[in-house]
Amino acid sequence: MPSPTPTTDRIFTSGDLPLLSLPRADGLIICRWLPDPVVARPWNSGVDSVLERRRAQVGFDIVEPSWLARAAADRVSDAGVDAVVMHTQGGLPGRSALALAFASHLRSVLLRTGRPAHVVTSGARPDLTGLVDLVRVPHLVTVTDATGAIADTVVWEIMTPGQFDVWLDGAPRPDQRAIEAHLPGLLRLRGLHRSGRLDRRSAAALRDVIDLVAGGTVSSGLIHRHPEAVLPLAAAAVAA
Repeated sequence: MPSPTPTTDRIFTSGDLPLLSLPRADGLIICRWLPDPVVARPWNSGVDSVLERRRAQVGFDIVEPSWLARAAADRVSDAGVDAVVMHTQGGLPGRSALALAFASHLRSVLLRTGRPAHVVTSGARPDLTGLVDLVRVPHLVTVTDATGAIADTVVWEIMTPGQFDVWLDGAPRPDQRAIEAHLPGLLRLRGLHRSGRLDRRSAAALRDVIDLVAGGTVSSGLIHRHPEAVLPLAAAAVAA
């Protein structure tokens, strides 16, 4: 039986997903995270201690479908807005909840690196037709359910070209259409790598490129910075 490969995959559970009550409309989920001091009395101490957690303040703006991406990119720059999630009328609330949970995760990562931490995400592939000043980036996200089953899916992030270049960290811009075309294979590659079920040759090739990027996993950053190495492995994973 193959041994799982140690990775740093962030696995989202149902407990990570916010409970959202969304209207049957296209629009934007607007989120701000506020400090929420909580007074707690440890069981072995007579002294109160103040713990800090983050409390989400969430709203919803109804937007015409054709303006969703533009409105999201504009809205996230407003004062007091930390994240915006694009939601379509026909979209599943669970997908938008995952996109919001992932936005919180992205924000934490950005804050640790000292970069601006305002993000736009979507559970469905955003339509950027005519919006040459925006870039959509597919992130591979791992989820699990109450049964413990683990699966990989895609959550999208919208960036400006400047944000995209900073995120690439000096790597040339890849062919986004090629990456999107390989998404089924990339999801399969991520799962096979995590479960230790890649064939020996592919595992060795993937290990060589993973060593170039911190994280130890088949991540969006790895894919976008080294598509010439990862995309052939994704194609082979689908064909296997």
